[in-house]
Amino acid sequence: MKRIVGVLAGLLSVCATSALAAVHVHDAWIREVPPASRVAALFVALENTGSEAVAIRQMRSAVAERVEWHDMIMNEGHMSMRAREQLLLMPGATVLAPGGSHLMLLGLREPLHIGDQVPVEITLDTGRVLSVNATVRATQPASGHAHDHH
Repeated sequence: MKRIVGVLAGLLSVCATSALAAVHVHDAWIREVPPASRVAALFVALENTGSEAVAIRQMRSAVAERVEWHDMIMNEGHMSMRAREQLLLMPGATVLAPGGSHLMLLGLREPLHIGDQVPVEITLDTGRVLSVNATVRATQPASGHAHDHH
């Protein structure tokens, strides 16, 4: 019941948000990791349909100790990840995809299984909280199945 009330409150805040800061969440998923893994990558499209940049104030999930935005950086021929300091969603779509920027769930509190729905909350500087529900997917698509498009 508490969760339903929280979702309703989030929807009401969406209605009250000005058109200058309209952020939408699409296609959130997590790449499957071994059961002993303490980290997982989350991919999502965050679409700012407003006319101004929106800052992310906080990200959190009940399944992880921390959630960070990481960028893939090419440095002297080697790819590495670096946590992003300033989290801004510019007008247009920001796609966090494999091989590029993504969210990292750090310090997983429990193993993640294919099909699990993982909740993540992203708090914007406007005070609005985006509720992201990411589905854990297999690393490689199973053969013979159609690719899932939303």
